[in-house]
Amino acid sequence: MHIVVVNRITLSVPVEEVVADIERELPAIFAGLEGFVGQTLVKTGPQEIVVVGRWASPEAAAAGAAVVGPGAFNTWVAPRATGQDRLVGEVVSDIGWGS
Repeated sequence: MHIVVVNRITLSVPVEEVVADIERELPAIFAGLEGFVGQTLVKTGPQEIVVVGRWASPEAAAAGAAVVGPGAFNTWVAPRATGQDRLVGEVVSDIGWGS
């Protein structure tokens, strides 16, 4: 099963502004990360987004965080974030998503 990293991020700007940067900048970064499975962005409010990242293993998730956090996250998201909650866990059941 995969490892899922969930970040609930509150923003000082509309979600769409941050999503545009994420969609422009992150695909190339993720393409170079071994063990990256996918990412889903969920708008939960006008200025709140939930980022669901899926990784092949805990090691892949940690390696990905070491690249994405200091680089892309700190450049494109953190300056416009007012808060963040982060959860990491193993997928234990997958209905309809595949694994």
